[in-house]
Amino acid sequence: MMKPCAIIDLGTNTFQLLIAQKHVSNGEMEILAHEQRPVSLGKGAMDSNLLQDDAMGRAFEALKEFKQIALSYQCSGNQVIALGTSILRRAKNTPEFVARVQSQLGIQVEIISGIREAELIYQGIQSSLPKPWHATSLVMDIGGGSVEFILFQENQVLGKMSLEIGGLQLQSLFHVHGEYDQSLDSSLLSFIQQALEPLDQLCQNNKPQVLIGAAGAFETLLDLELAQMEKKMSISSSCPLSINQFQKNKDLIDQISYEERVKLPGMKMFRASILPYANALISQVLDRYHIPEMWISTFSLKEGYWFFMQSQADK
Repeated sequence: MMKPCAIIDLGTNTFQLLIAQKHVSNGEMEILAHEQRPVSLGKGAMDSNLLQDDAMGRAFEALKEFKQIALSYQCSGNQVIALGTSILRRAKNTPEFVARVQSQLGIQVEIISGIREAELIYQGIQSSLPKPWHATSLVMDIGGGSVEFILFQENQVLGKMSLEIGGLQLQSLFHVHGEYDQSLDSSLLSFIQQALEPLDQLCQNNKPQVLIGAAGAFETLLDLELAQMEKKMSISSSCPLSINQFQKNKDLIDQISYEERVKLPGMKMFRASILPYANALISQVLDRYHIPEMWISTFSLKEGYWFFMQSQADK
């Protein structure tokens, strides 16, 4: 049996750890541990393109903790891999940060392009959906720095792109005293509409029937929906989201303060600041391309990388 491996997503806002192995009987992914920490690595770096000392300190502490968790599952050496995304693609001092992580913690860091990130996200999403899945679908992964889009039909990728319009990026451009305010809506929506233009031709030529949200903010939307419906539900990898309930929650979240958002049943504290920006992005995509159905997948980049590693090992 293959040993477990640990994959870390070094997100601009959140660091996430997946420890998984191939199930001995059916060969499927068996998740042993899943952790996330609100590191905000990109905080203060959006304008300067320099990772800040305090952010790197938070990142290093989270990675030390993740390394200990990985060791407790007998993952070591080349079985612990970290994937650098948007802010690490951009920051001028990324090489110094990566060198410290690799030398002091022994964690391999791979900085991946936006397109490679989209490919891996798609691989994770595909593995999570019910089979067969025929609908032309648009995957949307909202990170802190970038948003990845993948349009696919059955097993064919029709197009993919990465746009620098993630939640932390939008917050750095549109805020009142560091937080979302409804007075910003006009300028925020105008910016998003212009930023989405590269996606237009793809979605007009191949109209998406389903928007599939990849983990992150979409998981919080599911938590809010379930809390308001007073339901408890455990999903293994994917399920539908109510667009009607999403719009109701968006309207509410737009109107209340950060302090009030944090208290909403189902809200994760570290998502409360970014969620209005994520909601604005989701709403624009749904409206712009007239998408009638929305799903969430709990699989994303790190799961996609795990499946990629298995495919390489099987060759």
